[in-house]
Amino acid sequence: MVAVTATLVIGIVIGYLGQRSRFCSIGGFRDYFLVRDTYLLKGYLGLMVGGAVGFLGFKLMGGAVSNFPLGMDLPPIAPFIAMIVGAIGLGFFSVMGGGCPTRQHVLAAEGKESAVFYLIGFYIGIVYFYLTVSKFLDLLTPFTL
Repeated sequence: MVAVTATLVIGIVIGYLGQRSRFCSIGGFRDYFLVRDTYLLKGYLGLMVGGAVGFLGFKLMGGAVSNFPLGMDLPPIAPFIAMIVGAIGLGFFSVMGGGCPTRQHVLAAEGKESAVFYLIGFYIGIVYFYLTVSKFLDLLTPFTL
């Protein structure tokens, strides 16, 4: 019950901060490369610092993550290429769709219909990637806890 409550509270806080800050990971890189504006990239710095602090807090409370740090164990080449192609596809289609996935989640929560359709396609893509790539290439094995 504690994990459910903690997850709900943390989700509400992150959702509120995402809505108020207009955090957009892909938009930060877009703005930097097009007009050299670093405003949205500051959110990336906050993301990195928050992740490091969160992981440190997790470790101090006695938590353990097997195979950490992820990425030090290089996967076989085929799943690695599939991950790169998937990441490029996510970035490309996110920009063509009008924003990053984080921002689309916030807009969907605010009731924007186009963001909901974006997320439907986003999650269909995740399921498709999982079923076609990771199933027979055993992509997710290094990431299990």
